[in-house]
Amino acid sequence: MSNVPFRALITAVFALCLFVVQTAAPAQARDTAPDAPAIWKIDGPQGDIFLFGSVHLLPKDVNWRTPALDAALGEAKVVVFEIDLDKAKDPAATKDLIVNLGLLPQGSTLRKLLAPERRAKLERVAASLGLQAEALDPLRPWLAAITVGVQWIVSKGYDPSSGVDQQVWNWAGANGKDRATLETIDEQLNVFAGLTREQETEYLVVSLDQIEQTPNMLAEMVTAWRRGNVKALDKILNEGMNDVPALTQRMLTDRHVKWLPQIEKMMADGRTHLIIVGAAHLAGKDSVIAMLRAKGVKVEGP
Repeated sequence: MSNVPFRALITAVFALCLFVVQTAAPAQARDTAPDAPAIWKIDGPQGDIFLFGSVHLLPKDVNWRTPALDAALGEAKVVVFEIDLDKAKDPAATKDLIVNLGLLPQGSTLRKLLAPERRAKLERVAASLGLQAEALDPLRPWLAAITVGVQWIVSKGYDPSSGVDQQVWNWAGANGKDRATLETIDEQLNVFAGLTREQETEYLVVSLDQIEQTPNMLAEMVTAWRRGNVKALDKILNEGMNDVPALTQRMLTDRHVKWLPQIEKMMADGRTHLIIVGAAHLAGKDSVIAMLRAKGVKVEGP
């Protein structure tokens, strides 16, 4: 563990819920079109539910606080996030989890797990980001993929402190809103830690390929998100995940199934809730929105 910068690991954990974290693009000049990220509403029997898709790392100049979101923030009594962001940034709360779930057994190294061509790719991408490949050696492939991906995104001007989740988390705390979560950090980490060695290695390789070969994917995703283009967002996000279907199932579908009963309880507890989750969870045929509508829940929005 001593060879791995712990700050980098915490940064990776903070970004786990951004499932396209392995892809990135240079920060671009600000789009002149007005920002209008999609927002959904459920008129619950006892309390309304708003749902808003987050991008967890953003350039600092993206103006995602639309009038519709501000109205939802004002109305909400409870703001719901995927995980507790204070705990996610607290080394004391995450160190043991990372050691238990994210590190290889003693005597194993990441590069020894990889075939020569894949090892060379890892070393090449790491070097391009100013990372030492040997510093990644203690990490399981899934955590190496996320660590490299986050470093790439941050190096191009994307900032966790500018992401929707962190900004709304801070705002809710400062404005007397109750904050709730859909899952624990342990549960989120186990999405990745539960992959087989073959699956997580494939995830690492796909991540490295995307960094080198599809550098515009994240920029395209952010543009679609800012314009509220859910169909384009779905296409981009699904293209980013199809190469690792086991991760798609664990990262999206399985979690949505667990979230639905919690959302149904929110609809009946008499308070208005605003749910902030990664944009990927609200776009596509297996999204939270699609699952709610399939159960007969009327969800207003795209």
